Amino acid sequence: MMKPNILICGPDQYASTELLIAATPVDTIPENKSEDTPCPESEKTESGKDGNPDGKQKSLIRRFIETPVANFIEANEITVLGEEGSFPENLSMSDYVKKVETELRTGDYPFDSDAKVDAVWFCTCGVPFMIEEEKDFIRSAAGTPNTLIVFGPSIVSNRTEFKKEINTLTELAGIKRIVLAPAMSCGLCFSALVSGVDYLIEKTEMMYLNSSDATDEEKNNFDAAWRDYYRKRSDEWRESLDETLNDCIGQAAGRANFILNKPTDASLTDLVGEGIDLLHELVDILKGNTEIEDKPRKQALVHTAELRENVELMIYEIGACYGHAATAHDVDLVLKHSRTSVLPNDAAAVTYAVGQVAKAYFEFETEYNSKDLLTIYRKAKEEAMEMEFKPYDDANPFADLDGIFELNEEDLEDSDDEQEDGDGTDIGGESVDDVHEPADELPEDCRVDNEPNRKD
Repeated sequence: MMKPNILICGPDQYASTELLIAATPVDTIPENKSEDTPCPESEKTESGKDGNPDGKQKSLIRRFIETPVANFIEANEITVLGEEGSFPENLSMSDYVKKVETELRTGDYPFDSDAKVDAVWFCTCGVPFMIEEEKDFIRSAAGTPNTLIVFGPSIVSNRTEFKKEINTLTELAGIKRIVLAPAMSCGLCFSALVSGVDYLIEKTEMMYLNSSDATDEEKNNFDAAWRDYYRKRSDEWRESLDETLNDCIGQAAGRANFILNKPTDASLTDLVGEGIDLLHELVDILKGNTEIEDKPRKQALVHTAELRENVELMIYEIGACYGHAATAHDVDLVLKHSRTSVLPNDAAAVTYAVGQVAKAYFEFETEYNSKDLLTIYRKAKEEAMEMEFKPYDDANPFADLDGIFELNEEDLEDSDDEQEDGDGTDIGGESVDDVHEPADELPEDCRVDNEPNRKD
């Protein structure tokens, strides 16, 4: 039966292990052991061969995991190949894969002389901290067949920095090679690991099928087994994706309202200009010209750049939710299909509608033409005009919670029914005589108010 050998590698062991956890069932490796399932020491190596038991690298391969549809080869950190833990110089992806394949053939693995790696997942994170050696390695990976660069940022401080990181990666590797699968603890409110892994698994299967010389019947059998194996998990991933996307679009629409509500410093010239625009609009109406495009008022014009940036970043975020690395070209296409370029006073509704178009644009296994996307935009905008979007401030995302936990002074005052000092009852009036008291006093060095003993 067809079964690809998938190499998971990168400079960060935590990132590659977390990706292995996401792509394999619970209890496959000790790191994703279920709390309800014991995993004795004697069983920890049954699912794979650990090549790094004592923390020192003895091989390129850390462990080998077999599943019904794929073999996963988790490598040790690439950085340990270099001096002092740095990323090794002049290392190409093709040469690295050959070294791993040699180890598969000569080691204690179920392969013979024709063992090979069918797909590579190179895990990287922290783009601003990449050194040139890693960038060179990514460039070589982009030219290696069946290799995907899996970007899993650990921490992203803001949306603008995230966009910069995506642009840097696409410049290095090209959009077709990148899959976004952020770590579970990444801190990105708009992106989820689950959907990115779903996209990664989908792309890996397609690459493997396209490069295989198996018969059509063998490919069909493999495809059925692969999809059946991941169907339940894929359904769970996509169900959580919908909630994530709704949050992403709702927050972007709220940001639009927040931007419009910000105070403006309109000069006298600005106000005169706005008045002239209104007079021209009135003249057109009096002439019977009822087909006047909606024109943004001065408040929207002042914040046009911010509103545009908010929409662009939302499109990047929605792409990330699906595992896609969006580009400026994607942003232009989404706005073109929406037939909107300037945000008017109903900026929140427009933002919401563009978000719905972006969802359809990046959606799994679905293709929409321009007419379909325009219909989605118009329908979504009409719905959004009846919706209420609360202003969303990135600096204070939980503004609604302010004051909820404030205590009044009377809450801190003792009531007549409460315990008095030394009366032998608890707050509820029940006796506490039966409370067990320790027979012995605590040692002096265990008291919190006692300083540790010091030797002169």
